[in-house]
Amino acid sequence: MLNKITKGGVIIIALVLVLLLLSGSSFTRVPVGSTGIMVTFGRVQDGSTLSEGLHFHVPFAQEIVSLDNRVQKLELNTEAFSKDIQTVSAKLAVNYRLRPEMSFSVYKTHGTGYEQNIIIPATHEVLKSVCAQYTAEELISKRAESSDKMRDELDAKLTDMGITVTDFNILDFDFSTDFINAVEAKQVAEQVKKKAATENETAIAQAEREKQVAIKKAEADAEKVRIEAEAKANAVKLAAEAEAFRLQSINENLTDFTIRNTIAENWDGKLPAVVGSDGMSIMQLGDILNGNTAPAADTNAAQDADN
Repeated sequence: MLNKITKGGVIIIALVLVLLLLSGSSFTRVPVGSTGIMVTFGRVQDGSTLSEGLHFHVPFAQEIVSLDNRVQKLELNTEAFSKDIQTVSAKLAVNYRLRPEMSFSVYKTHGTGYEQNIIIPATHEVLKSVCAQYTAEELISKRAESSDKMRDELDAKLTDMGITVTDFNILDFDFSTDFINAVEAKQVAEQVKKKAATENETAIAQAEREKQVAIKKAEADAEKVRIEAEAKANAVKLAAEAEAFRLQSINENLTDFTIRNTIAENWDGKLPAVVGSDGMSIMQLGDILNGNTAPAADTNAAQDADN
């Protein structure tokens, strides 16, 4: 009897353990930011997309596969040819995420290997397509433009497959050694050319400055000569005007009295001789004043007779 009870207890305990084991494996948690896909006997059930949280499934017959819908990052190295047939080695970084509403379709078509099966091949293809539109030099000078074009083309290609590209970056571009040397030589030549052009422009500017200085100096000298000539002309004019004014003042103030007074002031004390009407006899004004009206010639003759 005891053996029967013991044997029955063991069976009950075993059944309980089996039930506990089965109940523990009957629930699967879908993480935050993920979508669950119900798989029954290895077959994806249509429309069996599960949201975040705890979900029940039949043990050993069903399983729940979680697909991360958060932004994921992929880095890869790839090569392409530029428009001028230069080899371009690029390191790319692609940020992407699965669209929750299309997670079922992505898993059904590609399983969990969608990155290898979809994203990487599409990225290689887009790089080759865009690089063929630019020369190697343009890929360097227009790096941001080419990166934006790659992102847009990759996003357009993957969107219909249930994947959205959130960001795309070219981490590094590398070219052949011959191309790099050619670019460096071209840059050196351009720098030399720019330096020569700058020096030429500087010389022209210096010559123009010297020319302007010479013109200003010549204009200043001419202005100085003009001012001096004008000053002399004004001085002569002023002197003439002053002389004219002086003579006008003298003329206005000239009277008989002034004339006699001027003669008196300048007389040396000798009276002038007076010529007679016959033009031969000369009389001294002093004799006339003394009452002697005999011509000076007669007086001289009488003196000669007396002698």
